[in-house]
Amino acid sequence: MNQNDLNIKFVDVVSQITDIGKQWHSNDLIENAKVNLPFCHKSFKDLAPLTQEKKRSAVVVSAGPSLHKFNVLQKLKSSNYTGTIVVVDGSLVKCLKNGIIPDYVLTLDPHPTRMVRWFGDNDFEENTRHDDYFSRQDLDVEFRNNSIKENQENIELINKYAPQIKLVICSSAPKNVVDRAMEAGFDMYWWNPIVDAPQDPESLTRQIYNINKKSCMNTGGTVGTAAWVFANAILKIPEIAITGMDLGYHSDTPLEMTQTYYELQEFVSSRDELEQLFPRFTFPLTSEEFYTDPTYFWYRRNFLDLHSRSSGNTYNCSEAGTLFASDISCITFNDFLQKGH
Repeated sequence: MNQNDLNIKFVDVVSQITDIGKQWHSNDLIENAKVNLPFCHKSFKDLAPLTQEKKRSAVVVSAGPSLHKFNVLQKLKSSNYTGTIVVVDGSLVKCLKNGIIPDYVLTLDPHPTRMVRWFGDNDFEENTRHDDYFSRQDLDVEFRNNSIKENQENIELINKYAPQIKLVICSSAPKNVVDRAMEAGFDMYWWNPIVDAPQDPESLTRQIYNINKKSCMNTGGTVGTAAWVFANAILKIPEIAITGMDLGYHSDTPLEMTQTYYELQEFVSSRDELEQLFPRFTFPLTSEEFYTDPTYFWYRRNFLDLHSRSSGNTYNCSEAGTLFASDISCITFNDFLQKGH
């Protein structure tokens, strides 16, 4: 599907996402950067050089439903992969439960109550009481139906392995994530998100940078893309496999279980109009149909733009979703691992 095939209403909603995101998050980005300043000791320049083995290739582990549908982590573990493993916060616990200790974990989202769940939430009951965000998502059932007992086990698991992991933490991180990360003992490296034109002295990015003077990095609006940018542009790893980056939903997923179902209601006046905000794509590797929403489509567009200006080779090994283009190879994860990366 190309831009010309998209519904006018859909294109209009997508065009507003950048400004909506800045309106929602600008205050949090500034305030969180100020609050986090006393803890911003290390940054990208303090990262140790990679070994030759780690420098050769990387696997980026995002948290889409394909991650568990295709047993990606079991395959990664059994392969004895020796390259660099970069994971997003939402896949960290799943990795640890599968015996995988990642080299780096990325966290980005400033949400004040949700993100800490990925690290084990000391205020789990309070933060989930009136929020159905996770229960609506097509995520790993262990997180979708998380319990007090499961959360406590996650806290203990993170505490056990955090000192062995480099947490690449955005200055936008909320206080509870920062507190939890320090409590667990992560080796923390700070950075700033590029949210607009940093060359503009009045830009939000420049305001954030002026608070802590840490390196700035493109994120594409989502932590999965940030993890790929980190592997590609900061670590400069030439061969990268992306896993769990669906940026869409299986065709049988109810609209009510999509991430922005409630928010999209304000843009439509009927069910028919709502359905037009979820265009469908056919994944080339499997010919399976998926659909996306304006936010995921925006993430997809941002990733493809960043990728078109990148060096090295990126392989989409998610085996599902909407992330594909003529300059991205879609292959199975087994194929990537068997190539000797």
